[in-house]
Amino acid sequence: MARMGYDAALSRLRDLLAESTCGNGKLALVEGGLASGKTHLLHEFSRQAAKAGALMLTATGSRAERKLALGVADQLLRSAGPAASLPEHAARLIGVPDESAGSWGANQPGPYGTLDTNIRELCGVLLDLCADQPLVLAVDDVQFADAPSLRLLLSLQRRMVSKRLLVVLNEWHRGKPTLPEFRAELTRHPCSHIRLAPLSVEDITTLLAKEGVPEPAQLAHGYHRLTGGNPMLLHAALDDRLGAVFTDEDADREGPVAGVAYAQAVLAGLYRWDAELLSVARAAAVLGDRSSPALIAQLLDSRPEETEELLRILTEAGLLLGGRIRHPLGESAILDGMPHGERSALHTRVARLLSQAGAAAADVARHLLAAGQAPEPWAVTALRDAAEHALTAGDPETAVRCLELAVGASADPRERNAGMYALTRALWRKNTAVATPYLPALLDAVRAGQLPPAAAVEVVRYSLWHGQVEAATRAATALCETPERLDPRSAAELSATFHWYFGSDRRLRTVGADGVRVAARRGTWAHAVDRMTTFWVRGGGDTATTSAQHILQSCHVGETALEVVAGALLALRCGSKPHLARSWCERLVQEAARFGDLTWQAVLSGVNASIALRLGDLATAVQQSEQALQLLPAKAWGILIGLPRATLVSARTSLGDYEAAAQVLRQPVPDAMFETFLGLYYLEARGCLFLATDQALAAGGDFQLCGRLMHEWEVDLPALSPWRGNLALVNLELGHTAEARELVRQQLERTRSADIRMRGISLRVLAAASEPARRPALLRQSVEFLTAAQDRLELARALGDFSLAHQKLGEFDQARLLARRATQVTRACLAPGLPAEDDGGAEQRRAPQAGWRQQDQQSRQVLSEAERRVAELAALGHTNREISQMLYITVSTVEQHLTRVYRKLGITRRTDLLSVYELRGHGGEHERTELAGDGLLPTDREDIAS
Repeated sequence: MARMGYDAALSRLRDLLAESTCGNGKLALVEGGLASGKTHLLHEFSRQAAKAGALMLTATGSRAERKLALGVADQLLRSAGPAASLPEHAARLIGVPDESAGSWGANQPGPYGTLDTNIRELCGVLLDLCADQPLVLAVDDVQFADAPSLRLLLSLQRRMVSKRLLVVLNEWHRGKPTLPEFRAELTRHPCSHIRLAPLSVEDITTLLAKEGVPEPAQLAHGYHRLTGGNPMLLHAALDDRLGAVFTDEDADREGPVAGVAYAQAVLAGLYRWDAELLSVARAAAVLGDRSSPALIAQLLDSRPEETEELLRILTEAGLLLGGRIRHPLGESAILDGMPHGERSALHTRVARLLSQAGAAAADVARHLLAAGQAPEPWAVTALRDAAEHALTAGDPETAVRCLELAVGASADPRERNAGMYALTRALWRKNTAVATPYLPALLDAVRAGQLPPAAAVEVVRYSLWHGQVEAATRAATALCETPERLDPRSAAELSATFHWYFGSDRRLRTVGADGVRVAARRGTWAHAVDRMTTFWVRGGGDTATTSAQHILQSCHVGETALEVVAGALLALRCGSKPHLARSWCERLVQEAARFGDLTWQAVLSGVNASIALRLGDLATAVQQSEQALQLLPAKAWGILIGLPRATLVSARTSLGDYEAAAQVLRQPVPDAMFETFLGLYYLEARGCLFLATDQALAAGGDFQLCGRLMHEWEVDLPALSPWRGNLALVNLELGHTAEARELVRQQLERTRSADIRMRGISLRVLAAASEPARRPALLRQSVEFLTAAQDRLELARALGDFSLAHQKLGEFDQARLLARRATQVTRACLAPGLPAEDDGGAEQRRAPQAGWRQQDQQSRQVLSEAERRVAELAALGHTNREISQMLYITVSTVEQHLTRVYRKLGITRRTDLLSVYELRGHGGEHERTELAGDGLLPTDREDIAS
């Protein structure tokens, strides 16, 4: 048997035609694999033979007509057409024999005689046709021909030796002949046996060149890898290439293209052959990278040797490579072409086989997900194990899919609750709002004692997050009534969670939580958490900050309660380590991003924004809070939305961007938020905006509400919310100086001596409520405290007040010096990357300073003296009312001056003044630009101290 390519096979058939034309009858058996080009070869040869003057009679075997006796013979005769001059009785010889005559060797009588008689007469008719001209009989898919027609072909073979007859039979190639008796009889006589081989790289190169594809030699290897040399797949891929749209940026334009035509060709080739090949191909597609002869045989319940033979056929046909479907598009086409029920059942069987073989849960779950069902307990277990693995690998989407299927398939209530909890935990990492439908059932499970302690505490945390305060408290009550149910860590996390939301665990005390607190103090972790939460009760101190650092060093994203981590960061922020808090926060945000945990990223970004605000870094506070709000939809934030929104409002207010701050406040927030500390942050931020926009009474209402809530909650600490100092500012605005002074003195009494930031803020407010002669001393202390506390925003305010205090006393040199320092620190709040911190490069700082100096000179040339004085004070952050009092002009006059300043300088808002106008003293000794990290020069500190 000769194995040859398409062109060689076509040439061989032409040679046989030439020999038969000379009266030397020939028979050729052409074999080929699936979609190997046999049919195309036969059509092309038939066209060339007819062109050479031969009479062509053609037929195609069909599964549907295998029992139709002489069906192929009938096709041959009818293909001759009217010009063939067939004898009149030729068609009658076919007759309509009984269908039982389809069996090999049958000899049933027909309407015109026995079948054997008719076959002999038909043989004579066909042999007579080649007396006047060469005759070619071409039968495609002879393996599907009916038995009588096969006997006719054998009869012709025995009588064609000296005839001008060529018989070409196309048969698919398989390891075992489809028609063994026919093949045995056929090969007893002279026969040319041709085996079509797949297209080689050289064949493909030639074909691509004929099709006009540019650079065919370079593309041929790629097309050979795509098709395995299968002509049908190759032509389909070329059709896809012609239909593809390429751009100059398309990196793959030089490679092969597989598209719709390729996918359709894969299916067409499979459906054209028998069902066994289709079943094996489907099994290989379902198994994917786990495909192997042994596993496919198990899956199809077939003999291994038969399976290997079918795999060999598919491999030779270019559909398989290394035991799996050659191209992903072909695999998808096979899977999509399967009936849904059959595909689901096959995936389920694969999952069961893999589970029995001890495969990884992730591999088993992949097929269960594809099947869309988990029919037995082993499947539910595999799905839950796979979900845990996916969460660890940072793939919450897969974890959610596994758990959703597991929950739907769980029959046992405890098993269902466990799966529901795991699903909620996975959903929480991406969008907490999606998990809320499961919380009521999980809270019932907590109260019924059907969840482990750690899971129960986490459900309470989730419920508090979404403002289900009463339901969460009832569930926590059930846990606290039986403290033995809580391990030390779970008890500590429960207590820390209530501290995070309410400032203490007072809600648990009423239900006998003493046992819980005792449990929380057992063990090093629980002890650290317990000590960290003391800052809610006693303010930030070494005990709280040290324990907070230990907690952060041992926490991991997704494992430690987020409220514990956020509380630890808050303890550092409220204590003396805000920079350390920022460093930890940024590190944890990066870790959360690696694990794909959007919830952690969002909350920690919100905490980071509040830390930036504490440091006076307004630009970062705005950027981080906006980023946090973009990471999660508003509904997913629950009551925690108060944290980033409060920070954003405060930062925008400090920047003078009041409309943007008010826009944030117009967005709805959950009512339950005002039952928690998150509501206090929000009320404080809103009150400060009201105060900045001359809505003193509204601001006073918010600050008074803060005070009342903190008193009720027994957490009345200025470090957590300085409501008294804020209310004192309201009273000053209303002219109630004595009330303001009393409020700020009460705040100082409640402020820990170690809380230098709050003492600095309080002293500034106290100075404003004191006689002018007393203010410099109070403000000097305020500046010292705030410098040490590294709060640039409050330092800028204190320096501005310090400057005004000296101005009122007629000490103008000191006033100008302090005004300049206040401007520099304020600029650091707006643009921390500018010369607020010493980066060690004086040359890098001279260029921007020169630019500011030039802008300052230009502004002096276009502004009047009155406008310049108003602009200076406005740039320092003073309100219009304060400016009017300091310059002894009306508020309306201040507004008119500012309007003209904005128009002349080409700016639109108050904060833009700092970017085009810098306040400077008039003495040469004050023209210094080198700043330290806090915005002050060493000599400046000496001047202030004196």
